[in-house]
Amino acid sequence: MLFFEKVYSVVIIKPDMVKHGLIDELESKIEQMDLKIIRRGEISMDLELVKKLYQWPILRHPVELEEYLCRTPLQVWFIEGRNAVESILKIKGEIRKKYCTDQLHALLHCPDSNEDAQRECNLIWLNMNNKKEIKTNNQVEVIVFKKAKKETFLFLILKRVPARGGFWQPITGNVREEESFEDAALRELREETGIVDVVELIDTEYLFEFFDDNRQQTEKVFGAEVPAGARINISSEHTEYKWMTSEVALSRYLKYLGNKEGLKRLVAKLETREE
Repeated sequence: MLFFEKVYSVVIIKPDMVKHGLIDELESKIEQMDLKIIRRGEISMDLELVKKLYQWPILRHPVELEEYLCRTPLQVWFIEGRNAVESILKIKGEIRKKYCTDQLHALLHCPDSNEDAQRECNLIWLNMNNKKEIKTNNQVEVIVFKKAKKETFLFLILKRVPARGGFWQPITGNVREEESFEDAALRELREETGIVDVVELIDTEYLFEFFDDNRQQTEKVFGAEVPAGARINISSEHTEYKWMTSEVALSRYLKYLGNKEGLKRLVAKLETREE
């Protein structure tokens, strides 16, 4: 017997749902239906799992589906409540009617029936990212940037979900055991934005210490130049992102001194490189 025998529905939040900042609207609609989100998690999809989820014998657009659903982990919500399947279906219809622009980018997925709900809850639960990683005391910060007009640069700043503070910052993450800072930087870049093509990874040679999660930690700052047309698919750790100049980031968005100093060091490196 699996854990989700009593769960009535499940929602998979797709990248465009996050990109368009619709998470709060979805959660509000769920609350208005007197439903309860009893568990939140993430799932990393591959094409085989997509086929199992949708029960498709073949994939008609595998390249597009892989780009859309398999580049970054997807947020999953398990829902409990009266008439949950019907209620979530209604919410899905309302959101798609209002925001959906094409058949592929469908914003969210939910089961169509109670039978599908049981099957999909079990499938998703078995494939969720449940593995607990052993955290180290080392962190990376990755400041993504791209060239803009007139030889200037724009920097990517992301807003964390409310449960994680709701503030703006560059990409950050823990360095895994037996992983170099550089490898961790590239992995976090891929996981949090979906970007795999990097023009250059720059070591700013700046690191700082801070206390969090009951541990003294060291954070090393990198810059990552990406192609001007790079597509951003933010993970469920963030609700939105913006490209901006360093001046705007420093004066209006970045909260912590370590993040600000890291950006200043990167800008100084870039200015030296351009001379």
